[in-house]
Amino acid sequence: MQLRTKMHRQNTLLTCLVLSALTLSHSSYADFPSLKNEKQRSDSSDGQTRSEPAAAPQEIDVAIKQAIDTSLQPFSGSVLLLKDGKPLLTVNKGRGISKNTSFVIASLSKQITATLILQAVDAGKLDLNHSLNSYLIDNRTLDEDEMLEADDDYHTDTESERDEDFDAKFETAPEPETVLEAEAILASQIVIDADSELKQTENSDLALSSQKVGSSQAVGSSAIIYGIDVESAQNKPYIDPNRYNESITLHHLLSHTSGVSKLGKPNRFEAGSQFQYSNFGYSLLGEILERVNQQTLAQQIADFKLTYRLGGLYAEIGTIDNIRQRAPSLAIGLNEAGGILAPSGLEVTESLLPAGGVIATAKAFATFQRKLHSGKLISPQSYQQMTSSHTDIEFLWPNMSYGYGLRISREDGITEYSHTGYLPGYMSMTLHYPEFNLDLVMLENISLNVNDLDRVFELHNQIRASIRESLIYAKSLEKSRLIDTKDKIDSTNKSEARKETQI
Repeated sequence: MQLRTKMHRQNTLLTCLVLSALTLSHSSYADFPSLKNEKQRSDSSDGQTRSEPAAAPQEIDVAIKQAIDTSLQPFSGSVLLLKDGKPLLTVNKGRGISKNTSFVIASLSKQITATLILQAVDAGKLDLNHSLNSYLIDNRTLDEDEMLEADDDYHTDTESERDEDFDAKFETAPEPETVLEAEAILASQIVIDADSELKQTENSDLALSSQKVGSSQAVGSSAIIYGIDVESAQNKPYIDPNRYNESITLHHLLSHTSGVSKLGKPNRFEAGSQFQYSNFGYSLLGEILERVNQQTLAQQIADFKLTYRLGGLYAEIGTIDNIRQRAPSLAIGLNEAGGILAPSGLEVTESLLPAGGVIATAKAFATFQRKLHSGKLISPQSYQQMTSSHTDIEFLWPNMSYGYGLRISREDGITEYSHTGYLPGYMSMTLHYPEFNLDLVMLENISLNVNDLDRVFELHNQIRASIRESLIYAKSLEKSRLIDTKDKIDSTNKSEARKETQI
């Protein structure tokens, strides 16, 4: 009798543990959408109806590789998929593309800039709640001609560190053909806009017309998607020509909620009241970093690379041809124009650098991303700020919000930190799933014409959808396993209780 009582208590304790796991392991399990082709089964122990997971989707690496190989659009670039920091898939496709090829990472640069800002916050140099003017206007401590020049000799990796700290700058990459083969380009008939480069200039404003994305979602303009900086004309009674809007803080700049305009122009909206993607806002963050650290941003990125062993990450100013003289591994960016792919002629300026001009290999950015999300780059408090949803956003993908340099999704109970990038000649996408410790980095040296967003981002959307399908399936399996374990324990407990009653 005592033995049976002891066994009953042990089973009861195990039941509590399983129930706790169901409750705490991710409350979002209860919010899982029903998967197509689900089968219903009856559990004889309690008469309740259960749902079994749908048939297993294709393996993630196989699905991604197949999507790239069968894409109707030309693809040239590097893709790296990591699970627990170990490669599941490596793709290097295109003329002259190898694992050591580097790319302009476009708006993925914002993650680097946001990280440097938060490191300065951790060091007590910056306060997220202080105003933009307090750093750039009121406390000018350094003139432009006093800025320290970037050291061209900062790449000091030893041979023993080559694999981890590969220096992409000095690896020779074969020259791609100026024009790719017609069949690789003209997958579909398109209208080419030769002036679709995403440049920020003080006197020109660029906004693309609204387009339907996916089956029904409308996106207002490419400014929402990949950061074409849009300036809107407004009239105000008085604007101080020497100051930015007084209410703009670093928090607003990091989260694209500042509404900032150039000096002497009215703010686009009340700071903090709405989201509007702003490359210019991140350019200002770059200026702030230069002032508080008294170094050029390029030099700060060089030091960041050395400190955290990110050998394929670097920053250079100039045209692509000019940069390639110092960094021959940089892939030449090809832009779709006039029915062909031709060198884009992109120039990385000082203002573009913090918003979209950083250069990296897929491995280097994946290493950065892994270290960022494992707590090795910024404090827990800063990481919490970076990954918090500060504002909802309209995007290609539904139910998205923005943190600091990161887009955030928690749809289907799966946390996703992501960003995408687009510049003339370069496209990029990064995804991180903390629950699964899964990372994807996708860097390309082809930019398709932005007049057809469905076509431009088709491969990005397809790859993301394949990953999410697999992760949703994995979570549904885990949920079913926990429920089955609980049912077995409940059945055992009932059986033990009946035996005790009979005795």
